[in-house]
Amino acid sequence: MSGNIKTVAIIGGGPAGATLGILLAQKGLKAGIFHTPKRPALIVGESLLPAVVPMLRTLGIEEEVKSFSTHKPGATVCLNVQEVISAFFKWADGTLPDYAYNTPRDLFDQAVLDAAEKTGAKIFMAAAKLEKGKEPDSVRLADETLNAAGGFFGERPDLIVDASGRVRLIARLLDSPAKRGGRDDVALFAHLDKAVISDPGNIHIDYLTKGWSWRIPLPGKVSVGVVIHPKHLEQFGDTIEKQYDAYIREEPSLKFYTEGATRLTPVVKYQNYQLISQNMYGPGWVAVGDAAGFIDPVFSTGLYLSMKGAFELLKAIEVGSDDAMKEYESGRHWELKTWQRVIDSWYNGKLFNFYRVGQKHKGGLFGSRIERRVRKRLLRIFTGAAVDDPFNMKVFEYLTLLGTVMRNPADLVVA
Repeated sequence: MSGNIKTVAIIGGGPAGATLGILLAQKGLKAGIFHTPKRPALIVGESLLPAVVPMLRTLGIEEEVKSFSTHKPGATVCLNVQEVISAFFKWADGTLPDYAYNTPRDLFDQAVLDAAEKTGAKIFMAAAKLEKGKEPDSVRLADETLNAAGGFFGERPDLIVDASGRVRLIARLLDSPAKRGGRDDVALFAHLDKAVISDPGNIHIDYLTKGWSWRIPLPGKVSVGVVIHPKHLEQFGDTIEKQYDAYIREEPSLKFYTEGATRLTPVVKYQNYQLISQNMYGPGWVAVGDAAGFIDPVFSTGLYLSMKGAFELLKAIEVGSDDAMKEYESGRHWELKTWQRVIDSWYNGKLFNFYRVGQKHKGGLFGSRIERRVRKRLLRIFTGAAVDDPFNMKVFEYLTLLGTVMRNPADLVVA
């Protein structure tokens, strides 16, 4: 890896690639983004975390994002329609903003890309073609792609960044191994004209008899998604539209929350959750965002981790050494692995089992202490600060383990 990176070719103009483009241009480096405007009707990741807000400020786009988004003061978890847990960011004990945004991803993604161009990154409205290089595990831009860039990169870019999302362009080209998580769920979601939102602006996360769902209030509509194993959907029809419409009509909680609602958009399906690339960099290239790894939509970490990855990658690019790239890769692996442990506590029932332990004992001194700790841990998850401190993670895991001693979490396992 060269120690003098001046020109960077970014494959993909989504939030990870566009964020990196802005940061590179702010530093006076030459960044070219290959972007194809083709996109799904909807993109998963519409609810931002407070930890994203400082990034928006650095990128200079918070006010624009605010103009087309819904103010998000917190998060609401519904264990069932009678047992609703509200958490508000203003209760958190930390340095992050006490708000975030629920945002239409088409507008958000375009805002970041436009900002990249205004800051000085060059946008090429074309799909980049890659080919294997002469060195093992290396890649290069195809000659036709270099020609399409009109000499922008000189003879060759110093670095190629794979920001192609779950397409994972370089990993597929090199047949690089990836680690799959323990689940193989799919997400079906669409926008409805209305749905029950008990806490205005909050993202709502619901336990279901099978899987779980989200309700995200957006301007003039609500995003309603279901994350579920595909075998549970087979009985509801042979298309994703039939499966989605029938499931939200028949699943008791969703039926209650969406009674009388009309679907405004096509149904979109996402799969391949919990997929992490083993190799995130190689000779002359590096991966960022979902191309490096994606774990789960449950706590809205996907967009946050993608954009944070761009900030971390900038540091490695500025140093430009192999050791810096290795440190970037190990940092991404560590953060994804640590967030995976938090997410596993949702699926195995331990996270909200501890909440129920606190409710059972809240009349006593021990129970009141549990309740305060539960609230603090939940807020750290919902703000995006859950894994920032290894000590706090140890406390979190100790508390969830303690909860299993005091109560069986089997009734909160996500099937």
